[in-house]
Amino acid sequence: MEWLAPATFGLFAAGAGVLCYVLVANLEPQPEYPAVMTDLMRLLGAGIALCGLAIGGVFLYAAGGLYLG
Repeated sequence: MEWLAPATFGLFAAGAGVLCYVLVANLEPQPEYPAVMTDLMRLLGAGIALCGLAIGGVFLYAAGGLYLG
């Protein structure tokens, strides 16, 4: 059961990364802001989402090693 905590955190981090990507993928340019701000927010959000997925993957890999090892 020592694999449960890393697996839970890994799933949470991966889910947060997916949520972040979904939120920034649907951004619409606003008339009161320059278009470059929308592109920058999409880029930052995609970077944060990628980091969340990577951290989640590392924790899930560690949980799998604890479960099988």
